Amino acid sequence: MVRVLVANIPLPQNRFLVDLNAELAQMYELVHSSDAFWNMQGDYDFIHLHFPEYLTYEIERAYINGLTPELIDAVEERLRFWASRARIIVTRHVLFPHDAAADPAWEAMYETVYRYADGVVHFAGPSIDEFRQRYSKTAFHRGTEPLHAIVPHHNYGTLKNEIGREEARRKLGLAKDAPVVLVFGAIRNSAEQDLVVNMFKALGAKKKVLLVSRWRERLSDVSWIRLKYWIRDAVRLYYRIHPSYHLNYGFIEEDDTQLYLNAADVLFIPRFRVLNSGNITLGMTFGRVVVGPDVLDVGSLLRDHGNPVFNPDQPHSAVTAVERGLELAKAGKVGRANREVALSEWTPRQCADLYAQFFQQVDSGLATTR
Repeated sequence: MVRVLVANIPLPQNRFLVDLNAELAQMYELVHSSDAFWNMQGDYDFIHLHFPEYLTYEIERAYINGLTPELIDAVEERLRFWASRARIIVTRHVLFPHDAAADPAWEAMYETVYRYADGVVHFAGPSIDEFRQRYSKTAFHRGTEPLHAIVPHHNYGTLKNEIGREEARRKLGLAKDAPVVLVFGAIRNSAEQDLVVNMFKALGAKKKVLLVSRWRERLSDVSWIRLKYWIRDAVRLYYRIHPSYHLNYGFIEEDDTQLYLNAADVLFIPRFRVLNSGNITLGMTFGRVVVGPDVLDVGSLLRDHGNPVFNPDQPHSAVTAVERGLELAKAGKVGRANREVALSEWTPRQCADLYAQFFQQVDSGLATTR
């Protein structure tokens, strides 16, 4: 039986990996282990990589400690070992790690990984074009660039979805008739937070509500530590009593995802320079209108399915895009169409089948060139 090694540290909260691996395990003998990859142990036909920053715990810690050339060399040693024994497939989730997008060391790490790839899976066409431009001068291990395939980000149908709009709003304390804009997931920096705040303040909708699953707090720039936290608590109190804001400050349980998605009218993605976003598929799975930046895969996927986009170089355009999203949500057609696509075309099984076809294509392509 064909053996596949998923070479990452355990990521049990990553629903994408959990669901994809579950389906691939029905087709292959699948092992998820960073240790087997790093220790160069075992006999596998395919090495499947997702996030280079999560190859090992040491590499994950390099976010804080700094990624060294020696660690990149150690990664390359492993890649060279596995390339002589197996086919290496990489799913391209991001351009670079979110917290190290401007770090040349991480650019070098990512290029090293792709240099040994036999195949790269993308979520949409713009990612392939961007890849070819970015790595046009890369000296690939096989002598030619890897094969490419587009496999959609599979849906989130395995998440609980048992609570309707009215009950979700009641549980969260939101008015039945309020236009609700949701920001789901981490807000990564001050620029994204300012985008959210400025967009929401400029919306003309009455009784509007900003619903955020994980709000980013900024402590005031004052020297007295106690005063920093007094100001933070005062800001929290302001948002808590203001009827237009419903902000959560920590992680939410996976089962509560349905509360936020089903209570919302529009899911807003507050990114500027981004390749992909799982929030597109998440929002579409729950039948929401999704609004995001018109860049790379995000813009392409949103436009293809009739969802509004904004120009990240003109942040105020997000206001118009979200207002259009609220109109579409009220009309009810785009949200229903989004859900139909996600549930009928992007199931984990359908996407796993596409991966299996690509694995065979890569294997066949290598067999004819070796």
